[in-house]
Amino acid sequence: MTDTIIALSTPVGVSALAVVRVSGKAVPAICKAILPEFKMQPRIASLTKAKAKAKAPTDELIDNLLAIYFPAPNSYTGEDVLELFPHGNPFIIRKLMAAICEVPNVRLAQRGEFTKRAFLNGKMDLTGAEALGDILCARDAKSLSNAHRLLSGEVSCEIKALAEKIKEVSALLELEVDFAEDIESSPQNTFLGYEKLEQILQNLQNLKKRFKTSQNTLPKAAFFGAPNAGKSSLINALVKEDRLLVSETPGTTRDFVEVTLHLPDGDILLIDTAGLAEEVQSEIDNRAMQKTKEILEKANLKILVIDISIPPPKEFEEWRKSADLVVETHADIIGKENISINELQKILNSIFFPESKGGEEAWIVSERQIDCIKKAEENALRALELLKQSQAMELAAFEMREARNSLCSVIGEITDESVLDTIFNSYCIGK
Repeated sequence: MTDTIIALSTPVGVSALAVVRVSGKAVPAICKAILPEFKMQPRIASLTKAKAKAKAPTDELIDNLLAIYFPAPNSYTGEDVLELFPHGNPFIIRKLMAAICEVPNVRLAQRGEFTKRAFLNGKMDLTGAEALGDILCARDAKSLSNAHRLLSGEVSCEIKALAEKIKEVSALLELEVDFAEDIESSPQNTFLGYEKLEQILQNLQNLKKRFKTSQNTLPKAAFFGAPNAGKSSLINALVKEDRLLVSETPGTTRDFVEVTLHLPDGDILLIDTAGLAEEVQSEIDNRAMQKTKEILEKANLKILVIDISIPPPKEFEEWRKSADLVVETHADIIGKENISINELQKILNSIFFPESKGGEEAWIVSERQIDCIKKAEENALRALELLKQSQAMELAAFEMREARNSLCSVIGEITDESVLDTIFNSYCIGK
């Protein structure tokens, strides 16, 4: 980590401000070359000028920007860090980064390299580093809350405590190996750490049960019903935008359309489908209705939309049996009260994001972490079986050492470079 790295930490495009992050030993040289008026006072935001060396008598002004200096080791990466907040003009950002890269030993950062340096410099363990990725990808309140709990070290502390218990059992096993002759002559030829080993195995099995597969896709609510029932209008009302084409002509929607709905506790996808009719007018209608049926089979929630201002279609009872929720439209035409859009949003929020029970433990979403826990469980189970069968203590001691190594791999105390590359390459450039 001899190079100093630089990256744009905000999305590319025009914005009010952007964030450019720098980390490494060359930060003082960068400040001297690019920010000649900047005083480098730790953790104080200063308005200063960024300049580039030019052939003219005076240097070229790049931008007036905010700069904050974080000296090592009290920074995100544990190195000297400089964070710059220029105007979010892509042209300004390119000039600024190009000027900084002209300073010796400065290069563009790779994916996740800032967080990787934070891990390697002991600013966080591997579960915390992975939790940062979960924070960036969270699309609902529960996932975000869980990611923050992981980042705070809730699971890491459990893993470390369990690794210490395994270390204690390993020490007892090693002791029995060293004094095997004395123990064999003893009338009580039993392993003192047997109960501890059983408890360790139970703890590992409990940890394994807390694995939940990370949801990479949003949950889907599919709206279906007869043509012109008001499905598109209802979705437009829910998202408070005219996102879908609406017409009084039946059959306007021929293909499914997905729209994101932002609910209080998370995001879901609303899917508008082609209307289902008893008689097919054309091959296009037939294919559209077949697609609707395929979508309904995969949807997390099926919402039947019924126009109550007209007699129900013949298929209504059949549709209602397959629906998870029925919503009536055009109630105002017949003077009937119906649920409001806000009430429907609350219903959807409660269905997709039910309240958690108090005292729930943080769950594990990393397949890498759960694989390590499973390996530790297998080692502990083999050690227990060896002791039950009164087989060699040396083998049981070996299994417990392997179990501890697997647990230490969860938090990154034991790992190899290929694992780190896989984890941090999934991050964005500026993180």
